[in-house]
Amino acid sequence: MKMTRSRSAVAVTLALLATVLSGAAGADPLLAALQPYCGKAYAGTLQSNAPEDAAMRAQALIVHVADCRAGEVRMPFHVGADRSRTWVLRDLPQGLQLKHDHRHQDGQSDELTMYGGVQPGAATSSGASLQAQFPADDYSKLMFQALGRQAALQNVWSFELTPGKQLIYRLSRPGRVFAVAFDLTTPVPLPPPAWGVTGAGPKP
Repeated sequence: MKMTRSRSAVAVTLALLATVLSGAAGADPLLAALQPYCGKAYAGTLQSNAPEDAAMRAQALIVHVADCRAGEVRMPFHVGADRSRTWVLRDLPQGLQLKHDHRHQDGQSDELTMYGGVQPGAATSSGASLQAQFPADDYSKLMFQALGRQAALQNVWSFELTPGKQLIYRLSRPGRVFAVAFDLTTPVPLPPPAWGVTGAGPKP
């Protein structure tokens, strides 16, 4: 009887431990839903029609879900031969954070980098899709003001993931919308590493 009770207690303890560990490893549903795409790349199409994005429309748009680790996913966004942009999603205590890591070809940070915001809490579901919105945080607003980018103070970035179908990245603010949709049904050849990643800089 004592052995039976002891085994039952151990089983309950292990079950509780497994529950805690599984929650810690994948707290945000968007990060968890991105895991099947890790190490793969996907082609995108521009969804917005702003005149300032006309040159981008003629370029190949590729997202590379390049680096997945506990609580963080890094996704370089390649525009033709421009490998300066990386989206960084992090699971923080206050919610899911998005940052934009911008680099020059030599790997040095651009003056406009690491801006973004936090989605309070976890990503939310809408039908078959997961959505997260990131209003500009205080750090980003101070940077935008210092660089004379007043309109960007109202930036809201978002991701919408429909598993097995598409991933949409969107920037919106009054008078400005930028959106690109990536087809998750068909991976494409992997692009070179983003600038700033080891081995991604110009050849000597």
